[in-house]
Amino acid sequence: MEAMRLSSVLLGVVVLMASAADERTKRPNVVVFLADDLGIGDIGCFGNGTIRTPNIDRIARNGAKLTHHLTAAALCTPSRAALLTGRYPIRSGMASHHVGRVILFVPSESGIPQNETTFAEVAQRNGYATALVGKWHLGVHCKVKDFCHHPLNKGFDFFYGTPMTNLKDFGDSGDKVATSQFKRFNPILLSIIAGTLVAAWSLLRFGLFGRCGVGLLLILLVFPACVVLFVVNNFKFMNSMIMRDFEVVEQPIRFRNLTQRFVNEGTKFLEERQKDKKPFLLMMSWLQVHTVLHTSDEFKGHSAHGAFGDNVEEMDWGTGEIVNALERMGLLDNTLVYFTSDNGGHLEEKGHDGSQEGGWHGIYRGGKGQGGMEGGIRVPTVMMWKNHIKPQTVIDAPTSLMDVFPTLMTSVFKEKLPTDRVIDGRNIYPLLSGKDSTPPHKFLFHYCGTDIHAARYTPGKGEDVYKVHYATPRWIGESEGCGFMCHCNERHVIRHSPPLLYNIAKDPSEKTLLDSSDPENRKIIQAIGDAVQSHRQGVEDVPSQFAFGRMAPRPWLQPYCNFPYFDCVDAEYGSLHDR
Repeated sequence: MEAMRLSSVLLGVVVLMASAADERTKRPNVVVFLADDLGIGDIGCFGNGTIRTPNIDRIARNGAKLTHHLTAAALCTPSRAALLTGRYPIRSGMASHHVGRVILFVPSESGIPQNETTFAEVAQRNGYATALVGKWHLGVHCKVKDFCHHPLNKGFDFFYGTPMTNLKDFGDSGDKVATSQFKRFNPILLSIIAGTLVAAWSLLRFGLFGRCGVGLLLILLVFPACVVLFVVNNFKFMNSMIMRDFEVVEQPIRFRNLTQRFVNEGTKFLEERQKDKKPFLLMMSWLQVHTVLHTSDEFKGHSAHGAFGDNVEEMDWGTGEIVNALERMGLLDNTLVYFTSDNGGHLEEKGHDGSQEGGWHGIYRGGKGQGGMEGGIRVPTVMMWKNHIKPQTVIDAPTSLMDVFPTLMTSVFKEKLPTDRVIDGRNIYPLLSGKDSTPPHKFLFHYCGTDIHAARYTPGKGEDVYKVHYATPRWIGESEGCGFMCHCNERHVIRHSPPLLYNIAKDPSEKTLLDSSDPENRKIIQAIGDAVQSHRQGVEDVPSQFAFGRMAPRPWLQPYCNFPYFDCVDAEYGSLHDR
């Protein structure tokens, strides 16, 4: 009898353990695809009939297309911080008050603050395996080589990719971001250096200055100019690298078959999860379509739109490979798949031959870097999750990349939102699942750096969506561009008082200006103005990650491999590289 009783107890324990294990395997997985600088006009399901994106289109067909999905900034670093934290970048110090609105150097102290919580950290504490493959661009070190901003200290168990971004400096054409922005940058600096040296020699020669005075002149003018000249012309040396976890395994980046390597790393992570049955969060952060446009041999000449189109189609292929791997391993049905871009297309980005090398804005106005302009913040976004999102769902209500954090936290990880900080995103699962059609955001605010350039208001059920512009870019002619990039400061914007008002639900191209003197329109402008004022009052002062002192490169924080040559290739992929 005792033996039978003991057997029953043991059987019960086994059943409970099996039930708990089964419950773990049923927890939904998450895959986030994040493109770089992809315009809403670049994807097939958003109206592009000449660039082929069947894999991204498949996600939309089997799930939802979000036609009004907005970034929290029109540039990558602040937008990515907002995606991961669910908060406007200004709340975490990830918004800049000057021309440098993204992290410019790997060896700087700038980065996502340690006290900010990412959705990867929430996943990790809920027992999820987490991985980031591709671009980070949210910092590496603080005061010392402590990896305080590194992905492995912000919720990811595994990282393979670049801690920085992709830059045209990393290619072989000789193009540089600085000289694209300021055409005469190098000649001006060289003139300052040469002029100062000539002046110093003359002052010494004619006895007008002593050696100490001349030395001081050289220190004040020549040394800083030489440092700036070195930094501007060595972006590739300082920033072009691939890391595996904390180790630099490649420097500079060999772009040949880089997308294939990212796909391979993502697939290996999924294979490991298939074996250990752990729920997972995988973030595939593509370098496409940021310049330098890198495309493997298989995709060169693949599209009807040159190097840019080839780049988009290779990224679509990579997205399809990961989705196919999920399906092949029997994981897709239990995985929430989300695809978006960190900001809109870079309209001003051109190749040597004048060809378009930046993304396209479709029917919308403006592009990357342009504060509140729709083409810079409305991004192509699709989602699928079997038995949760009905196939061919279309969401027209305004939503945000900031919504990912609360949606995952509440509807996937089953946690309550934190109460020690403001979360600006909203849980959009009710909208996606069809349980509630109410627009999740009544107001959304659109920053250019630390300044609000525009805001939108969705009253009622969302039949109308009103948008005001307090400032717009000072475009060059009819180009809807500003040379290389539009800036936020007063010289580069036009202020509007009263603000420009549009109903973008009915006029998404913002062609028909509403009469601001109309009594009903005045009420709308006032309601938005009151919301802006209330929002500003709720933003606490925090240390800026874009302070000049914090952004400046520090030699002691420079990651490298193979000292003193600073040149290595990833041994795991040696046969794929251009050496």
